[in-house]
Amino acid sequence: MSRTGETTRMVTDLHAVGRGVERPEHVVVAADGRVFASDKASAVAELIDEHTVRHIGQAGGEPNGIALDGNGHFLIANWGLGALQDLDPVTGAITELLSGQLDGRPLRWLNFVLVDSVGALWCSVSTMADDLMDTIVRGTTDGFIFRVAADRQSAHVVADAVNFPNCMALDRDETHLYVVRTVDADIVRFPIEGETLGPPERFGPALGGRRPDEFGSDCGRFLADPQVGRRWGMADGCAFDAGGNLWVTLVLANRIVAIHPDGTATVVLDDPEGALLKSPTSVAWGGQDMRDIYIGSITTPYVLKGRSSVPGLPLIHQR
Repeated sequence: MSRTGETTRMVTDLHAVGRGVERPEHVVVAADGRVFASDKASAVAELIDEHTVRHIGQAGGEPNGIALDGNGHFLIANWGLGALQDLDPVTGAITELLSGQLDGRPLRWLNFVLVDSVGALWCSVSTMADDLMDTIVRGTTDGFIFRVAADRQSAHVVADAVNFPNCMALDRDETHLYVVRTVDADIVRFPIEGETLGPPERFGPALGGRRPDEFGSDCGRFLADPQVGRRWGMADGCAFDAGGNLWVTLVLANRIVAIHPDGTATVVLDDPEGALLKSPTSVAWGGQDMRDIYIGSITTPYVLKGRSSVPGLPLIHQR
C-alpha cells in the first residue's frame, strides 16, 4: 500500500450516496460541505444523502467535468454537446460560455474544466475526431487544452497534439498543470508559463499497458475481454491529497493509484470485479478535516463516499 516510513494511504467505510444521479462522472465538494456531481438527467445534482438527490438545471448533452467558480456558479464541460456552460445553482439558468469550435478546432468532446486561483479556466478536449471510439481504437493524438481568461472574454489553445486529455489538476503552488492521458493510462504535467503552458513531461509511471498489436480497427475484440481492459487501465480522473500525492482513477481496472512527488506509485484501492469500486472516474475530498472522500463513476447511479487516511488538497473554491 505504501513505501517504508510513509503514511499508508487507504480508504475505509465506502458506501453509496446520491442514488438516482445519472452518470456522475465528476464530483465537487463545496466549501460548506455540500456535495455535487455532474448529472446527465439535469446538469448538476446535489447529493444530500443515500437516497436524496436534488437536480439542478437542464444542460442537455452529457455534463462531464464540473467546477465551482468564485461566484458560486458551476462550470460544466459538456461532453458530446461541445459546450462550456455556466450554471446558476439558485435559478438553474445555464449560460453558454463557449461552443462549436475554438481556433478552428471542434469542441465536441470537451471533457474537463478546472478553475485556478486567478479565476481562469483550463479545459481539455479529448479528440477532434467525430468518431470518439475511432480515436480510442487507433490511439490518435489530436486532443488539446485551452485556457479561458478570468474575465471570460477570450480563450486560446495552450497545448496541441495531446493524447486523449481527460481530467486535470493543479499542484498547491500552481507551478504545473497535471493532465490525465486516458488511452496512454498515464499523467503528463505542463509547466504553467503565465497564460500558456511549456513543454510537457511525464509524471510517474505508466499505469496501464497496451500492446502495439492492440491498436487498430480490430481492438474491439480485445476490449471484449475484461482482463485486457483491466491491463489497459484507461486512466480517467485525478486529484491531489495534502501531501502532494496525485490520486488517479483507472476506469477499466476498477483501481485507484497514488503517484508520489518522487514519481513512484502505489495502489490505494483495487476491486478487479467491480463489486464496489466500479468504473471510477473521479476523486474529490471534503468535510471539516478534508478526509471525506467521494468517487464518481460513469456506470453507477450513485457516488461512493468513504473516509481517507490522508486529507485532500483543498481546491480553490474550498480555500
